[in-house]
Amino acid sequence: MKKFKKVLTILVLALIINYSVNAQHVVRATKYYAGHNCGWVTADGSRINQERVNNGSDRWVALSPDMFKRYGYKLGDSIRVESDNPYLNGIWKVKDKMGPRKTKSIDFLMPRKSNYFNNPCKVTIYRLVEA
Repeated sequence: MKKFKKVLTILVLALIINYSVNAQHVVRATKYYAGHNCGWVTADGSRINQERVNNGSDRWVALSPDMFKRYGYKLGDSIRVESDNPYLNGIWKVKDKMGPRKTKSIDFLMPRKSNYFNNPCKVTIYRLVEA
């Protein structure tokens, strides 16, 4: 039993060391779609593949400019989202930047014909920092 506790403790510490959670932020969440208004390329230069967005393998978000300036988020960061909506919960990748007038906001890249959540809602985000 002692050996099991030691192994479990080591595994938990390894996970904590590998990914540590930075500060949490409650932000206003909306959704956006790739296409005519938003384009097909994100701010970090990634090309949006609509099929991967539709099947959920590309879970990308855009953050408002103040999140980058004030809180130190960067393109390519992984974030964890917590909300009342199970579809939004989980790990997302910061790939895009919202317009300059937006503050304390997040945009989720969604399939065009999705009904995953109603705009806007509040979510809590946590930046995951690799150690």
